[in-house]
Amino acid sequence: MPRSDLTPAEVVVLAKRVLSDNEKVRFGIFRSVSCSGYFPPRSFLNEFLIVGSDPCDQDGRMGAWTPILLSAEQYSEIKTWWISKHPDAVEDSLDADSWEDWMLRMLEL
Repeated sequence: MPRSDLTPAEVVVLAKRVLSDNEKVRFGIFRSVSCSGYFPPRSFLNEFLIVGSDPCDQDGRMGAWTPILLSAEQYSEIKTWWISKHPDAVEDSLDADSWEDWMLRMLEL
């Protein structure tokens, strides 16, 4: 369940930290996302963020985070921030139905 006591700004800061930290982890999924040229739609990113950990990080190097969900406005801010760091990235559903499906399709490209 997402934390309801965080302000919208705190949610954005936490999401940025999660994605940045995960990108640095050897088997973090956002390490692969950073090289893919894609960024997940909000519903898929929320599926990742609400879990509070990355199942791809099997060594547990990143640890858990506070589960969160992004509003449309927060997602827009996160996407803009991500694309500023990865100029070739575009939001794309990759015709997936879920985060897991999106992740697998992104890894296969």
